[in-house]
Parts: sequence; C-alpha cells; structure tokens
Amino acid sequence: MARVSVKIGGLTADWAAACRLAVTQLNSLFHSRHINVVLETNGAANPIISVRTDPSIQGSAVHGRTTSEFNSTGGMLRAEVRLPASVKINTPSGPRSAGPGILQVIAGHEIVHALGHNEHNSQLMAQTMYKEMGDRAGQDKLRAGTLSLPPLSLSPESVATLKSIWP
Repeated sequence: MARVSVKIGGLTADWAAACRLAVTQLNSLFHSRHINVVLETNGAANPIISVRTDPSIQGSAVHGRTTSEFNSTGGMLRAEVRLPASVKINTPSGPRSAGPGILQVIAGHEIVHALGHNEHNSQLMAQTMYKEMGDRAGQDKLRAGTLSLPPLSLSPESVATLKSIWP
C-alpha cells in the first residue's frame, strides 16, 4: 500500500480542517474501493502533496490549481495543490464565506488530481460544480450534476483511473 503525505501546515484553520476531513473521507473511499493508496495529513511519507492557498484564485471559484509530477514508471514524485484564499457564496443578505463542506469538496477534488487523476468526469471529479447555499454555512454544498457534495463520492470511472495509477 502506497503512502502519500499531504502537507497542510501553512493553511488557515478553515482550510486545514477541510483538508483533514477530505483526507479522512478519501481514505475511506480508497479503502472501500480497493485503491492502494493511503493519505497521511502532515505525515512523513514520500511522495508529498504540498497544499497552499493562492490569492490569485478568485473567491467565486470552486476549484483550485494542481500540478503533479510522476517518474517514467508512473510513480508519483511530488505534487502541489493551490486552493483559493477564500471562497464566497451569495445569500439573500449578501456574500459570505462558503461553509466547510464546500471547502472540503474543493480540497478533495484537488487532492485526487494530485494523485494523477487528470480528467474531469462526474461526482467529485466533475468539471463544473455549482454552489448550493444552506440555511447556515455548515449546510452549504456543491452540486455536480444531480449529486450534492459532501459527502465525497467517486464515480466508477474515477475509481478505475485511480486503481490504474495506484495498483
């Protein structure tokens, strides 16, 4: 079983909590779908996914930017995930910070990209997601097609892709 460290040391408390929750839910999905990788938040394992915020990613965005590097045999060397510094959602009272669920989905999506899943298909790895305002921030979600996230969910295509990368 491969181990990958997800470094979140320089993040705000909200983003760090979202990343920890995304890692926990992804590990559960990976285990149940027999994807042979375990993520360790701030672990000592190599390779490392470094996660940072990037103020150039606008607050209306529900995505980040991820780069990853693999060797010639397909082994992961390193990755960098950049997340929006803040994510806003429109409410009848005006814009406010998006809730932790939205942050978790964005973080999970980008971490899966870091693991080598490049294409967008559906569910967690959808290309387009729409913000769904909850009655309070803790109920905010992202909608991918007909699916509201969280909880995180991987399509059969994403499972197959990840299994091919992490056999």
